[in-house]
Order: sequence, then structure tokens, then C-alpha cells
Amino acid sequence: MEIYRWEGKGFRQLTPLRFGEERDFEDLLERDAALLLENEQICVISRQTPVGKSQKIDLLALDQDGNCVVVELKRGKPSRTTIAQILEYAAAVAQFSFAELERLAQRWFRGQGREFTSLLALHSEFFGYELGGMRKSAFNRRQRLVLVSEGVDARVLGIAEYLRRIGMDLTYISYFSYQAPDEILIATKTMLGTSIIAESRQSYRYATRQLMTREGFLATLTPNEELLEVARKFFDYMDACGAIIRPRVGLVRMTIGGKWWLGAYPSKRATHFRVSMHGDFTLRHIATCRTHLPDVTPKKFGISFNIASQAHLEYAIEIFERTRNAILED
Repeated sequence: MEIYRWEGKGFRQLTPLRFGEERDFEDLLERDAALLLENEQICVISRQTPVGKSQKIDLLALDQDGNCVVVELKRGKPSRTTIAQILEYAAAVAQFSFAELERLAQRWFRGQGREFTSLLALHSEFFGYELGGMRKSAFNRRQRLVLVSEGVDARVLGIAEYLRRIGMDLTYISYFSYQAPDEILIATKTMLGTSIIAESRQSYRYATRQLMTREGFLATLTPNEELLEVARKFFDYMDACGAIIRPRVGLVRMTIGGKWWLGAYPSKRATHFRVSMHGDFTLRHIATCRTHLPDVTPKKFGISFNIASQAHLEYAIEIFERTRNAILED
């Protein structure tokens, strides 16, 4: 695959890039795994996960239904033994209990200095649903396999196609990387998997979540007229501040001055909407917030809380102003 870049007067072919080691590309996928499954987000919960005596899974993730996604990355074309390897990983992951998955996620997140409270909280926040929307028993009911390689091996593709036919949830992705003057470009091609997964997704317990827009946010709160009016005032305040509202999977995110400021999603039962706010909060600040707002939770980035009334919004705007000004002054 050849990639060209327009440079004012003509096209220039970009030079193919070989990552020095598998972990270099792994670093990028750890930060953003969006290119692995077309139109579907997955939440990475562990990297280099040990299974057996000497083997390690490159990336272990969860999809929105709580299924484990085992990602095996190969620099260069894979060999036939790669298929045996990823199947062995799947068999090992199938034995993981919810508690084991939570321990893996906790070890990985805290090892990076990142906040971790629970796997349920991580999953609900990542996929944008209300905490309590999934039970522990829903996790790891199925295992999904993703093989990513530089180029395609015809023999491996043939084996992968056979495994798909007998019901194995296996996606095979070929990637090519290119070096531009100021960026790295990745081109991917799904050799098999996504169309079959898309057809069978209807049978999953939880439907695919779409990007949450302002209109979708308000529509969710329609059954509660009082809260709907509060939500409208919330967005009016955002507009007055000059915030940019960006749709995300299951939530909306507000930026100010090009920096993340707030994230919010509505309760499915239209009882409140949840707000996560970037900022520095002392223990005294948090204690004060808890006297005025429901379900205040400290986060590494700031705090999260519910807004269920006009009084909650009025108090929240006071702290919105403080954090907004701090961001704009940076």
C-alpha cells in the first residue's frame, strides 16, 4: 500500500516506517486502541499480561459488553504458530474470574500512577453508562481475539477463516505504518472479522453505544421535565462560556481554551446527569462539595458528581467558574 501526501505543489510518497520493536506500536495501541475494531471502542485493562510460565498477552481489553479482547501484535508477517499462541491465550483468559480481571487492571493502572477504584467504575466511565448498569457476572462470558500484523500471511489467513467459520470470534488486521515529517500515519485493513461481528452483535446483551450528542443527552431526560430544564440551562451555560461540546461514546465532553474541562452523561432513568470535572481539589474542597452535591467522587483528574436539581446546578456553576478560570489562566 502506497501513501502520498500533498505538499503544496505536488504529491510526495511517504516512506514506509518499521517500528523498532513490537512494543513501539504497542505503546500507541495502549494509548488509543480505536483502530483495532472498526467503529467500536475497547477499554485496555492490562499490558503484557502473564499467562503460564513465560508467555504474555500483548494487550488485554474489555468491550462494552464485558467480553475480554485478547490482542496479539506481530511486527512483520505472522507465522502459523501465532494462531496456536493466540488460541492458548484465549483458553487462559477464559478461566479469569472478575476478581482476577480487576486485580490485573488495578496492578496495571496503579503501576502507571493512574487512579483506579474498581473495574465496574472503570468500565462504566469508559463506555458512558450509569454505574450499576452491569453486574460482575456479565464480564468475560466470551473471549474475542484480535491478531494484528504487518502484512498478511496467506496460510495464517486461511486458518483464521476456518476458525471464523466454526464460531471463533477472531479478527485479523493487517497494518502498514508511514513516517511523515511531523507525524506517524497508520493504515489498516481488516482481512476478516468485522462484518461477521457486526452481524452477530445484535445478539449481545448490550447494544452498541453511539456517540452522545447534545440532542441525545436532552432526549434521554425527556421523561423528567424539571431535570430536562436544568440540563438545558447547563448547556446554555456551556454556550455562554464559549465551551466546545464534543460527542463521545455515551457522553459529551466540553473543552475550553483547547483543554478538557467537563464530561457529562445522563441517567438512563432520567433522575440526574453525571458530571466529571477537570481541576485541582483539596480535601476541604471535596468535603464542601459533598455538602451541596450528591455522590461526589474524587478522581485523579478532579471530581465527579450528580446534578439532579436547579440548586445543584447553581452550586456546580460556582465551581465550574473556578476551574474554567484556572484552565484559561494556564
